[in-house]
Amino acid sequence: MKQKNVSLIVSVAIVAALFSAIISSVLFSATTNRLEKVPVASAINSDFPDPGNDENFKAFFNPGALDPTQLIQIGGSSNTQPFSGSQ
Repeated sequence: MKQKNVSLIVSVAIVAALFSAIISSVLFSATTNRLEKVPVASAINSDFPDPGNDENFKAFFNPGALDPTQLIQIGGSSNTQPFSGSQ
């Protein structure tokens, strides 16, 4: 490329950048549109209610439901190491 072509391309790019910056500022960003009120979230506290004893939760918790955290023992054996060979 000749020096004349490079300077022409650079000058066209600068003019296009300035033109697009001016047009975009006119069309897209008005200063009145930048101000927006947003809701503020409240802080999370570490005081959680006890759903088993709180009256507010009695309406949607089933007191007769199975508790999946209970230990389930199958059979009457109390052997804690069933595969050790001794009973």
